[in-house]
Amino acid sequence: MKSLFDGTTDELRRLVPGIVANFTLKPALKSQLDQSAESLLPRFVGTTIADQITESSESSDATLKGAFGLAQQAMAKLGFADYLPFAEVQIGDDGITVTAVDGRRAAFDYQTQKLDRSLRETGWQKLDELLQLIAANDAKFPGWNTAPYYLEHQQALFKTAQDFSKSYPIQNRWLTFWALRPFIQAAEDDFGTLNLDRIDALPNAVTDEQKAPLKRKLFRAIAYEAVLSAIPNLSVELSGNNVQVNYASQYGGNATYYTPPGKDLLEWWQQNLRTQADTFWQGFENALAALLPTSPSDDEGGDLLGEESSLVYI
Repeated sequence: MKSLFDGTTDELRRLVPGIVANFTLKPALKSQLDQSAESLLPRFVGTTIADQITESSESSDATLKGAFGLAQQAMAKLGFADYLPFAEVQIGDDGITVTAVDGRRAAFDYQTQKLDRSLRETGWQKLDELLQLIAANDAKFPGWNTAPYYLEHQQALFKTAQDFSKSYPIQNRWLTFWALRPFIQAAEDDFGTLNLDRIDALPNAVTDEQKAPLKRKLFRAIAYEAVLSAIPNLSVELSGNNVQVNYASQYGGNATYYTPPGKDLLEWWQQNLRTQADTFWQGFENALAALLPTSPSDDEGGDLLGEESSLVYI
């Protein structure tokens, strides 16, 4: 796969905000950017489209050139985030030391982690925009229907963090959406197809405008089910051979500034979410029932066709 980057410092300054004038792009960083791109792009779009994108830097087609630009932005940020641990230290014959420069000091751990999170958040967002662009212009990207991410993307009710934020407030955060994705998929599998089929089975007289709010109610209920199932799992993390409480925070995991939710808080939150989810499900069922046809027996109190007085003899 051809490199997305020309290897110049000016290009990286354009793609990664905050790089100061005295920064110089080192070969090790360029290599990391390429490795991240070679790992991530084919994983989502397949090798055919990955090759097509990386060769479109000079394309006259606006869509292909736009795809190249989004891929550059995504991989520069994600690759730089992958490189951060190595940028913080120097490895030499005298051991591993922290980089020191006269008049400047190394960033604190929480500052580095904040930068890492910001780079990954914006990087994944750009990758998401790239996937949306490809899906919306699939005729220009042969091989999309066989790409690794194609089926998941096509079948998902919530394709993006923005989609999910319309039903549950995660503020369009892509990293949060990615962490929730396995639970969202499970909730979509359990509740999505069955209830969408019920909506599709409504009489032809029911318009798309009438179905739209019904689908919004369904999506909201599914979103809350996903978060409900995620809570007990995301409060702990698997780390190597250990299972530990997740202390991740904006302060770099310092327990002085952040305390993980206790059992009582988790139970209260789950009960609260369960109540809200049940309310949304009831709202969906009521709205669905209101669009179903009413039988004569419901209107008149009996089965008119079964009564002798309703029969007409010829």
